[in-house]
Amino acid sequence: MQRKLAIFIFWFVGFGIGFGGYLMFPNITNWFHTNMPQFLDTSIIGALIAGIIGSVLSTITIISWANRTS
Repeated sequence: MQRKLAIFIFWFVGFGIGFGGYLMFPNITNWFHTNMPQFLDTSIIGALIAGIIGSVLSTITIISWANRTS
């Protein structure tokens, strides 16, 4: 049961990242276009945003899961 709960939590976090990223993508892209050099393509900016957000949230989730008491 514990393993199924952990898999569900990781799935839910991934879903939340994707859902929130989809809703926030136009605003973040516009901000990057005004503050970053023009040599970055929109697809590269999107990949950077997704990678940073995904890595931060998954790292926080794993650390909090590892540090909780059994």
